[in-house]
Amino acid sequence: MTKNKRLHLVNLLRWRSEIALIACIVTVFFSSISIIYGFLIRYSHEAYMTFRWFTVDSNSLTGFAALMIIPFAIEGIRKKRLIYPKWMLLLHYSGTLCTTITLSFVIFFISWYDPHLAFGLKQFFLHTICPLAVLISFFMVESNYPLTKRDSLIAMIPFILYSFVYLLNVVVLGTWDDMYKLNTFVPFYISMPLMYLMAYGIGYAIRYIHNRLLRYRERKLKIIWHEELDPVSIKIEVYSLGYHAGLHQEKDDVSIPFDILEEISKTFHIKMADLSKAYTKGVIEGLKDSKKISSKMN
Repeated sequence: MTKNKRLHLVNLLRWRSEIALIACIVTVFFSSISIIYGFLIRYSHEAYMTFRWFTVDSNSLTGFAALMIIPFAIEGIRKKRLIYPKWMLLLHYSGTLCTTITLSFVIFFISWYDPHLAFGLKQFFLHTICPLAVLISFFMVESNYPLTKRDSLIAMIPFILYSFVYLLNVVVLGTWDDMYKLNTFVPFYISMPLMYLMAYGIGYAIRYIHNRLLRYRERKLKIIWHEELDPVSIKIEVYSLGYHAGLHQEKDDVSIPFDILEEISKTFHIKMADLSKAYTKGVIEGLKDSKKISSKMN
């Protein structure tokens, strides 16, 4: 096997890490700019008013998620898989859902009655660039966890909370203008259920694509093992995969990928016990190093 063809399990499709890193940096930059602009210029006397806009709130959420993903993306570029824990997946999923709601609302509604408000220079980045960057980063990151219907409902929580705050201030208290026209053209009790249905539909689409990509990458992973590798190299690969799982996943979330190990065992005629030992040893070493890193940070 040539050197260029040689691939480590923990180095699959490294380009995803590079694209995700760029997308995360773009997201953090423009979401930060929006907050700074609101604090210092638009609402300098009432800075908290910056967060009455769902666009700012959703981009702040994704900016926070992207900021946490950046170290994982950098590690991914350093010949590791770009993978993160389940709780971070849910946070990233929620932020992606919220910014995609913003993008959809802008395209199908706001642009209809005010194109400048939808795609003006100041709004273009938050309404279009950031949502697209977040979608890219979300689909580039590997989570190893399939998303469920329950996850979609959890991801909708920030949007649902904002909708109640919006209705309280617009309909009940009258302290906000109806910025999103949710009680202008039709009553809010008609527009809001439609918005919830749209949000769940967007969440379903994102979940579907994510799960399809997860299955595709699992198949891709197995194909790698059909290359002609010697038994020692295979055990090293299995150890490396276990080490990376132990280093970057929570202890309770780490599990032995028996389906992959069984495929390797059948293909290369290596005992499952030997492969499991190599993987487990890698996990233990990864957990130890992870604990050391956490101790240093604290």
